[in-house]
Amino acid sequence: VDGMRPDFKAAMDSYEAFMNEYVDFMKKYNNNPSDAELLSDYADYVSKYSDFVEDFDKWEDEEMNNTEAAYYIDVQARVSKKLLEIS
Repeated sequence: VDGMRPDFKAAMDSYEAFMNEYVDFMKKYNNNPSDAELLSDYADYVSKYSDFVEDFDKWEDEEMNNTEAAYYIDVQARVSKKLLEIS
């Protein structure tokens, strides 16, 4: 994918999707920690965590090329911005 290995791109996209789900979950929790529906949401979140870890295992921490490093930095910046929404 434009200079990125497919497994690297999949791992980064999975990580970003996972973190977006985490932020959404935490927003719901912060708004209403006694909401029983959050238990179901949490189960979905744990399942997505498993998918994210599986994608990263496929990548196996290989060295990044310049395109991958730039994408990694972009993803980390977006994730950090989202995390600030719940801190």
